[in-house]
Amino acid sequence: MRYSKLTVVVVLVLATFLASATAQPKYVLRLSSPVSKDHAFGRGAEKFKQLVADSTKGQVDVQVHHANALSPIREGLEMVRLGSLDFQVCGVAHVSRFVPEMNTLILPYFWKDTDTMFTALDGRMGQILEPLLLDKGFKVAGWWDNGFRHVSNSKRPVRSLEDLRGLKLRTLPTKVHVTFFRALGVSPTPMDWAEVYPALQQGVVDGQENPPGVVYFEKLAEVQKYYSLTGHVNEPVTLLVSRAVFTKLPGDVQAVIMTAAKQASLWQRAESQKDNDELLKKIAAAGMQVNPVPDTTLAELRKVAQKIYSEAIPDLGPKGKELVELGIALNK
Repeated sequence: MRYSKLTVVVVLVLATFLASATAQPKYVLRLSSPVSKDHAFGRGAEKFKQLVADSTKGQVDVQVHHANALSPIREGLEMVRLGSLDFQVCGVAHVSRFVPEMNTLILPYFWKDTDTMFTALDGRMGQILEPLLLDKGFKVAGWWDNGFRHVSNSKRPVRSLEDLRGLKLRTLPTKVHVTFFRALGVSPTPMDWAEVYPALQQGVVDGQENPPGVVYFEKLAEVQKYYSLTGHVNEPVTLLVSRAVFTKLPGDVQAVIMTAAKQASLWQRAESQKDNDELLKKIAAAGMQVNPVPDTTLAELRKVAQKIYSEAIPDLGPKGKELVELGIALNK
């Protein structure tokens, strides 16, 4: 059989077109992360993207937007609820305005260590919280690690409670966090993370409190001088998927997303903990003075924290008392 040159060209064009069409993802989903690509959140998001792509042979493309490039966390969460954003990575405190029980997880000096926290979240505590979040439009795809938070500031190292007095610190936007710092004589100033660096740079606030990964990768050494290892809160992070979006996806795609999210979560936790162990040296090398806080001061901080637990319960939602009691039992 003989073919004209025109026929051959047409066949080649059609083949190229079909191959291109086949390579296009069937589902494109957007994920917003508040910090840089180098941070454990960013690497975790990229790992999740890769796992989803590999499992679906490229048919599901998770497009990751780092460093609040898509939207600040507050707006991102609203978009997730409405179904106009597919995934949001954020600390649990940011979700507490929808589910007040989430504030239980950031009670000061609540977690004795990270393993205990994830045992709780992967178990009974997660089973209590996840339906509450789903009811507000958020499906938990994974619980991630951020690490213990420590205080940084531009005024002085914190070695005693007196050193905290009078500092104006950016804090998490939650009542329990504000109450704790106010009891220490701090002037707490909640604000979205996207606003923090310029606020520190311009002296609007004296300091902030975050784990080493945030301090290092967000280059806070450029605008802060002291980093004191208070270890006052271990705030877990959530990878949230929009319920409105998730329920419209085919069952096999849903299964891939949840499996990939579980794998990415375990990977991210390990990366974050490795970072936090290594980054204190890098923070010091970048110019910040890193200091341990004396055990006597930590004991005083714990006493202040534990006094507010019972006061906080009425603001922790209908399941708050149960969660606090569960957490205290797990952390003995």
